[in-house]
Amino acid sequence: MRTAATASAPSAGLGRTFALAWLIAFTGAVTPGPMLALVIGQVLAQGFLAVFLILLGHALLELLMVGGFAMGLAAPLRRPRVRGALAVLGGLALAWMGLMILRDARHASLAANAASALSWPLLVAAGAGVSLSNPYFTGWWATVGTGQMATFGLRRRRDYAAFWVGHELGDVVWYVAVAALLALGRGLLSDAAYQALLMVCGAAIVLVAVAFLVLGVRCLRPAGAVPNPAVAAGAPTPSAE
Repeated sequence: MRTAATASAPSAGLGRTFALAWLIAFTGAVTPGPMLALVIGQVLAQGFLAVFLILLGHALLELLMVGGFAMGLAAPLRRPRVRGALAVLGGLALAWMGLMILRDARHASLAANAASALSWPLLVAAGAGVSLSNPYFTGWWATVGTGQMATFGLRRRRDYAAFWVGHELGDVVWYVAVAALLALGRGLLSDAAYQALLMVCGAAIVLVAVAFLVLGVRCLRPAGAVPNPAVAAGAPTPSAE
């Protein structure tokens, strides 16, 4: 009895880790952001396969994150000032990106979009770059991501591998579905619809940028600016979560 239970425990743990990592990644992926804007633009520019190169760059970056957190990288990212600086810098980058999309959306054309197609190496780099420019990425991994790892009790290499694979497949399911719909409906998509799609993406990115700029300013405020007995006791504050 004890031997059978012990033998079945690792596989059950790996299955739970994989499933929950997939679910949480999927719910995050469906939120509009710079990654979605990149996928939409490049799939329309050069075809369905572009999404896999973008996801490859994103996955390689997150592989480094998971490996780094396994070795203690999460601690500095939890510091309010580090998170604040990342949020401000990333928020400014996202605001610029969103405003550029909004500026160019009115004149965008599917017929001329091929000129903006990135080469395959640049697609991989862009998949990592849009994540690094997004403060939500580092903030998520410093809080939710590390929280999941702690809750799941990840210790072995295969535990971390199951977490990473599940997380990446959550992204793959959503973005590949979006890319497939765009590729199949490209001939039915008018310039007006394409421009409207870009406007929505640009506006969403600007809103996310504003939220992170506010978060960054709060995190960078001196600790004494917010008198709270819980701070002195070492309890987490809302701005540090």
